[in-house]
Amino acid sequence: MRLEGKVAIITGGAMGIGEAYSVGMAREGAKVVIADVNEEVGKKLAEQIIREGGSALFVRTDVSSKTDAENLVQKVVNEYGRLDILVNNAGILETAPVEETTEEMWDKQLAVNVKGVFFCSQAAAKAMVKQRSGKIINISSIAAVGAQPGLCAYSSTKGAVLTMTRVFALELCPANIQVNTILPGTTDTGMAKRAMVDPEWTKQVTQGIPMGRLGKTEELLGAVLFFASDDSNYCTGQTLIVDGGVSMI
Repeated sequence: MRLEGKVAIITGGAMGIGEAYSVGMAREGAKVVIADVNEEVGKKLAEQIIREGGSALFVRTDVSSKTDAENLVQKVVNEYGRLDILVNNAGILETAPVEETTEEMWDKQLAVNVKGVFFCSQAAAKAMVKQRSGKIINISSIAAVGAQPGLCAYSSTKGAVLTMTRVFALELCPANIQVNTILPGTTDTGMAKRAMVDPEWTKQVTQGIPMGRLGKTEELLGAVLFFASDDSNYCTGQTLIVDGGVSMI
């Protein structure tokens, strides 16, 4: 197993793509820590992973809180003695045309999607520097590199993650810590899954995807496993797009 004995935190790891990361990394041998605000769902997923023979721990975490991020990492280090992998997956999306985007919408997405990535990465980096190794994987979005109506605030936050990745990667190189980003396209989960009940919406979205369909959560797992494993030891500050070909046209 590629992650045997590794300790991995997945923020937003209780549902959607995060759930796929949590389950998939546990199956690869990682001791998985599910960090999420949804306590009920997070605990159930941790129990499921344990029943299936894996190792999992749930820690309720609001990533937009610096205190929560620091407490999360401290609990993990206290429990396992180290932290090898951080997947910054937690994120929120609210859509609105530019002229209708409120300050509250902007601040809410900024707090989770940008400050959350920074706070968790900062806390994780302190632990990883001490052990002279680690992997930080940021989940951005193709919205960071392509304009889409209604996503000004969201796209801006995801663009910030790209810049943050490169700065963290450069600063943490001397400590043998690799920091990389994944840009998923639209997947069949969360808001997109709910919208799929509308045939017109499905047609409108999928016709712009060369592969002709939305991505599946499990299809994003391989990219995370690559960046989390020793296979990517000579790869840092990089971006991997997993979008069915959207960004090439």
